[in-house]
Formats: sequence, structure tokens, C-alpha cells
Amino acid sequence: QFANAFFTTEKKIEIAKALDAFGVEYLELTSPAASTQSYNDCKAIVALGLKAKILTHVRCHMDDARLAVETGVDGVDVVIGTSSYLREFSHGKDMEYIIQTATEVIKYIQSQGLEVRFSSEDSFRSDIVDLLSLYRAVDKLGVNRVGIADTVGCASPDQVAELVRTLRGVVSCDIECHFHNDTNCAIANSYAALQNGATHVDTSVLGIGERNGIPSLGGFVARMYAADKEYVKAKYDLPRLRELENLVADAVGVSVPFNNPITGYCAFTHKAGIHAKAILNNPSTYEILKPEDFGMTRYVAIGHRLTGWNAVKNRVDQLGLPLCDADCKAITSKIKNLADIRPLSLDDVDKLLRKYDEAKVTDAHHAILDSIDSPDQITRL
Repeated sequence: QFANAFFTTEKKIEIAKALDAFGVEYLELTSPAASTQSYNDCKAIVALGLKAKILTHVRCHMDDARLAVETGVDGVDVVIGTSSYLREFSHGKDMEYIIQTATEVIKYIQSQGLEVRFSSEDSFRSDIVDLLSLYRAVDKLGVNRVGIADTVGCASPDQVAELVRTLRGVVSCDIECHFHNDTNCAIANSYAALQNGATHVDTSVLGIGERNGIPSLGGFVARMYAADKEYVKAKYDLPRLRELENLVADAVGVSVPFNNPITGYCAFTHKAGIHAKAILNNPSTYEILKPEDFGMTRYVAIGHRLTGWNAVKNRVDQLGLPLCDADCKAITSKIKNLADIRPLSLDDVDKLLRKYDEAKVTDAHHAILDSIDSPDQITRL
């Protein structure tokens, strides 16, 4: 449902394989009722024989359910709107009709030996009595999961916790959650749901989908990693995340955000001098995620006005230059002054360091620093 999204069959297969290799448990595909190609794509991905279970998402309607079963999927996710908004302005049905139709569709899917998840739509704007009555009814039918959906992204973590706790006391089946990110709470809401009895969370790569998105796979993995690192490392092939996100970003014509959890180019970049000193001594001081666990590397930026001499010294050591602490402090002072004009690239800093080191042989290193009044002069050294 992302505005830019259009996937060919070949691209869907490529993404499905990448998600499977990463280790996701389920892949939910476009409803086969959406179009002929969507129907055929379901069949094509089912035929891949992936480790992940293949599901499709359909309206609570027998025609949709029959098409879903024909594709050979492992399970069917059924949804119907339950809020007063959707009952009045979308399908126009009352709760008695919803429960009756849900019963018919669920029993049919179960008769075909498939998993069933039954979800209300716009759950957080639905009447709680109606909602729990519906969930009790489908739980008695033996559905694998019931789902709650924050269709307009209005829920807060506290509201999620309360609803999931209440639902956990009403049904014995698993609970799946689907959160929209309109108010930027999707990942927080997902984690609150898990903490209060939910078992499944819907995510998408980079959060793409549903207007402003749902929980991003990478962001949710980051949250889970912070809570239980060893569990997440054992369950998912984390170094595949960057390639997976780049694959989907390219397919829909967007860039991975600069502040994206884990894979954004700022995620493991440190700048402030006080941070840099601590991070060089012990990365845990300013990192809850270990970049190497995700196939990423840490970068300490030094060509700016906030740099510290410990970070400059670290770069000196990386380059193998025999400069002392006093040298590093003098160079750091010059970098700060130059960076007030514009930030220096790493090439600028490296050239300055090397020229300073060469000039020490003839005791001209102080003159080198004194001769530079702007970053552009470094290139002429």
C-alpha cells in the first residue's frame, strides 16, 4: 500500500528469498483477489519451498477465502472492520453479521487444513464489548491467532498494553498485532504488545506500506536485540539486514534514511569529542547495539569543530604515524579552527596529519600549521 510500490513477480521472488534467508517466520502476500497477477504471484512464491510459512491477507468474504486456498498458501489472514467508522462508511454491516460471516469463512479455511488469523480492523476505535465478543467467538472456533490493528496509528503504548492484557484474558490462541506509524509509535506499540502477551508482530522492510508505514523490520529487530541480544542473534541472520533493506529501497525508489536504526549512515558514527574518547575506550559507553553483529562498522568523525584529540590520536595510530600527544593536541586545535569555516573530509585530515609528520623531520611542523588558514589550503600542501 506504499504509494511508490510496484513489484514484478521476479522482484517479489527476490525479496521473498532475502527475507527467508534473514530468518523471518512468515511472509504475508498481497490478496490473490486483488488482481490476476497477485493470484499468480502467490502461487509462484508458494512454489519456492521457503522455510518461512506463506500467508495471504484477505477480506472476510468466502470468495476471497476460496481464491486464497487455491494458491496453496500455508495460512490465510482474514480481516474485517469493526469500528463504527468502518461499519458505517465501509462495509455497512452490524456485529451480528460480522460474527456470522467470520464463522463461515474461518470454518471453510480450517476445513482446508490451513492456519487462520482473524483480525479486527481499526481495533483501537472499536467498541471494546463488541471487540471482545467477536474475539471470543472466533477463539472458540480454534483460530491460530486473533489480530488487533491500529489502522489509523492512533494508539499509544499504554493503550496497547491495556488492550492486549484484556484480550489475553479472553482468548487462549496467539495474539498478532499490526500497528501503523502515523504518530511514530509503531515500534514502541509493538514492544508494548509483546510485553503484555502478544506473540506475533507485523513488520515490513524499512516500515514501507500503509501510507506512513508500519514497524520496520530493522527497527523492531534493534528493539528486540537491546532486550535480548543472544536470542535475536541466534534467531536471525543479522548481517543480511543491510542488503535486504537496500534491495527493497532500490525496488521502490527511496533511500535508506540517514537515521535508520542499524543501517542508517549515522547509526554508528560518533562525533563529539567526549563521546569519541569513551567509545574508543569501551564502545558500550555510547552504543547499545554492536555494529559488528550486524556486519556494520563504527566510524569516529574527526574533521569537525566538536572533535577531540583522543579521536585524532586514534586516527594517527591507524595511519601508523609516530606523533605524540602534544602533536595530536596541536593538530586538533587546527582542525577545530578550520572546521569553523567548513567540515574537513577524512582525506583532508589524513593529508594534514601526514604533512605534519613529514615536517617534523626538519622541525617545520609548527610552521605547517601556522601556514594554513582555510580548509582549501590543505589540498595545496
